Amino acid sequence: MAELLHSIGQYWTRRAPSYTDVIKKNLADGWDQVWADELISHFPDGGDRPLRVLDIGTGPGFYAIILARRGYEVTAVDYSEGMLREARRNAGALADKIRFVRMDAQRLAFADGSFDAIVTRNLTWNLPDPAGAYREWMRVLRPGGALVNFDANWYAYLFNEDKQQEYQRDRTNARLAGVEDHEAYAEADMMEGISRMLPMGRLRRPQWDMDTLNALGFSAVNADTSVGKRLWNPEEKINYASTPGFMVWATK
Repeated sequence: MAELLHSIGQYWTRRAPSYTDVIKKNLADGWDQVWADELISHFPDGGDRPLRVLDIGTGPGFYAIILARRGYEVTAVDYSEGMLREARRNAGALADKIRFVRMDAQRLAFADGSFDAIVTRNLTWNLPDPAGAYREWMRVLRPGGALVNFDANWYAYLFNEDKQQEYQRDRTNARLAGVEDHEAYAEADMMEGISRMLPMGRLRRPQWDMDTLNALGFSAVNADTSVGKRLWNPEEKINYASTPGFMVWATK
């Protein structure tokens, strides 16, 4: 697993500058408010104090930024130091209010029950041990805390011929619409190679996620498979038509 984690870290460090461009689009034109409203709707009541939120796999810092803007006490972790540099830069004046830490999402160096909420975006598909990660995230949540995970069946097209055809149709539609093809980037082949060694592309999601969370002892486990229709901007909807996003949330 160590060699695979190293490859994943290398990929995201190389990808960090271009991935920042994606985050900037998500922060523009009111989309940050749309995402924030969705996340916060699943958070527990914090009473008179700010909720302690852990953003796992922060990448260029999207979740950390939109939640810090709204007064949450945010800790943001990522395995890639390159991504953390981008996140600090993107946060601007908010960087001093966010705790950025390099850390493996599957092995968190936090005490049990440290956080009121955990948020992740486009992370679990990229983990060698996603079930172990869910177990670890449960450990650092306080009783009554919320886990909110946005993801998609990324790279499922590598293991399914029908999905491959749909994926290629998305590439064609992006060109015809005159928008950026989100899969036409320098490191794309590198990630396809890594994804073939990861388990999630072969699993039925989000059903697998719900089954895993229930088995771990989470309560109120739910999933929304239409959330991408609300959260993705028009360009993303074209690019990811064959890979609908989903939100999974649960309470410890």
